[in-house]
Amino acid sequence: MASRLMSPGDLVEITGKRRYSKQAEWFKDQFGVTVTQRDDRSIVMTWSTYEALAARKVGLATNGDGPGIVELCFD
Repeated sequence: MASRLMSPGDLVEITGKRRYSKQAEWFKDQFGVTVTQRDDRSIVMTWSTYEALAARKVGLATNGDGPGIVELCFD
């Protein structure tokens, strides 16, 4: 299944920034990643990559070794 690329409008909506350099800074600040950029410096980001970054940020993603361990504590 091919992942759909985010449009320039999507990137503005997500980041709140219009300039490519500011969008790249936003991704670095929010997720600690250096984004891939085209020759014109525009951001190349798929929706699935963005969703994975967002899930990791809020602690919903695992490291890829299978499901995360959930420990229940009943006091």
